[in-house]
Amino acid sequence: MRVTLTQAEWEDAKRIGKERTIQNENSKDKAYYDRSRMVYEDDAVAGHAAAAAECAVAKATSRVWHAKVWPAAEHWRHKDEPDVGRNIEVRHVTQSHFGLVVRKKDLGSDKVLFLAYPDPETDFREVEVIGWMKAEDAWEKGEDAYEDSRRVRQSLLNRLP
Repeated sequence: MRVTLTQAEWEDAKRIGKERTIQNENSKDKAYYDRSRMVYEDDAVAGHAAAAAECAVAKATSRVWHAKVWPAAEHWRHKDEPDVGRNIEVRHVTQSHFGLVVRKKDLGSDKVLFLAYPDPETDFREVEVIGWMKAEDAWEKGEDAYEDSRRVRQSLLNRLP
């Protein structure tokens, strides 16, 4: 499902991405994050893409996008909160054919994982919401990716109507 953000939604996503980048400026990357594979020119653009994906999933599912920003020192307090609605975690990909990553830490949390592709050709104004799967199902159907994670092929994901 292709979602087009309104100008206000796009501006909100850009602002949230920038604010998150500022808050995480001196934070250490997660062990699974390989900065050498980063395709965006900087963290602010990556943050914009991630926020646009979250906003698009919220729009596609008619749920609330929380658009939260917090200081890095408080990450432990918020790390298990959903991106959208009551239990939606949004994962975005930088290539339209990449699969959904599920992490071991996602299990047992009632999370529903959504995969989205923010289209850089549109400056992230358009986002392909590719599909979704419950975390436990994704773990079962996924193939080993890297430490404590699996990747689910797009063809196995549930689609939005």
